[in-house]
Amino acid sequence: MKKKIGLALGSGGARGLSEIGILLWLKEHDIKISCIAGTSMGALIGAAAAAGYSPESMKEIALKLNWKDFLKYMRFSFSGKSIFEWDKIESNLRVDFGMKRIEELPVPFACTAADIDSGLEFVFRDGDLVDAIRASACIPGVFPPVHLHGRNLVDGELINPVPLDLAEELGAQRIIGVNTCRSVFSERASHESRHFPVVEKLDEWFRDNMKKAPIISSLAGFRKIAGEDKKERRRRNIVDLFTDSLAIVTSRLLAFERLNAGPHFMIRPQVGGFQDFDFDRADEIIEIGYKEIDSVGEELLDFIDS
Repeated sequence: MKKKIGLALGSGGARGLSEIGILLWLKEHDIKISCIAGTSMGALIGAAAAAGYSPESMKEIALKLNWKDFLKYMRFSFSGKSIFEWDKIESNLRVDFGMKRIEELPVPFACTAADIDSGLEFVFRDGDLVDAIRASACIPGVFPPVHLHGRNLVDGELINPVPLDLAEELGAQRIIGVNTCRSVFSERASHESRHFPVVEKLDEWFRDNMKKAPIISSLAGFRKIAGEDKKERRRRNIVDLFTDSLAIVTSRLLAFERLNAGPHFMIRPQVGGFQDFDFDRADEIIEIGYKEIDSVGEELLDFIDS
């Protein structure tokens, strides 16, 4: 009798788009996924897969999103709790997921978030799917905490970046884990990409279309340092500060991977050089995910059949 194969899709912002490449490979090799657990971006990708979206359709959606389109979904927050609000992003998710509930999905699914008040993990096994995604992917400081079930919930990466144990709880007997998190301890890989991350592109957009927004630019770290050439602009801004802080936590957690989560096979796409908001580089990131799983394909198939 074939064993139940589960996916544990990790966090990583735009780096998590590499998980679409992995889903494409799994589909090509007729590997049936019995359940999916996700964290942060892995919660979004996993929810789409569990809801019946094909990896081809996910790739198509991702490739259509350029950075100017991305701006349409971002709205600055003046609440003092975060840089951006979730409203427009949630509205867009509702177009795709409607009012779907987790317990009604064709493939069993769960995702994880962190309770910012208690420091405990909160697992979504039922309830509104979009609410669960929103909480699991809520980067602290970048987006406001999600108040649900009497708790203030933020990004699950803080507590369970690759939820292997959750996939096992869903019934998986063989777990394929995907680690798209970024380590900050080796070669500062997060700052090796030779491009302008989305926050700097926002700066360009403001200058071209709004004659600058001095207060917002100052708060978000968008201003160009005086006398610097555009190509030599500083690379760390306030969003980098939050996401780099998450990367430190994640790296420490992943140093103690949950080896007791049951038999698992970890895939680590080489996406460390991408920023959390590099959604305009989806084609490259998805291809990296596909090539990474393809490079270990024979070993993975042996693991599944063992």
